[in-house]
Amino acid sequence: MENGTSEKVSFSHHRIHTDIVIDAPPDTVWSVLTDTANYGNWAAFLVGIKGEIMDGSKITVDFQLDPSKEKLTTLDHTITVVDGEQFYWAEKGPGGIRDNHHFHVEPLGEGKSRFVQSDEIIGGITFLMGGRLAKMYVDGYQAFNRGLKAEAERRAHSD
Repeated sequence: MENGTSEKVSFSHHRIHTDIVIDAPPDTVWSVLTDTANYGNWAAFLVGIKGEIMDGSKITVDFQLDPSKEKLTTLDHTITVVDGEQFYWAEKGPGGIRDNHHFHVEPLGEGKSRFVQSDEIIGGITFLMGGRLAKMYVDGYQAFNRGLKAEAERRAHSD
């Protein structure tokens, strides 16, 4: 089961929410999510993270906004991490847009998890491009979530 929505909060503020149920325990989902060296094997949209998923660390994130093109968008972030549960960044990116990007793993019991990827894009040129970006983010995040699900379930059931 997966969901994806975007909401226009105001003229220059959009909220994005995606989630997916994964047939793997939270520790397995977290281990895939933080195994950034292997993103190239399964991740879509957010195709790479360089740096360690540790509270206060700096990471470099590669996004591939259009899978039909090789062009990557690379951004540097300082992340906040609650180990085993969530990580996020909240910084200004291109066009002065503030990006509050959040990754959260929730236990559902019975060896299942819910992965939530949400975002808010605020300010800067959001008033010009917010609707288009929000749709692109929902599609991209859902593709990433499906890849995470497939890889976590593969790892959970290969033992």
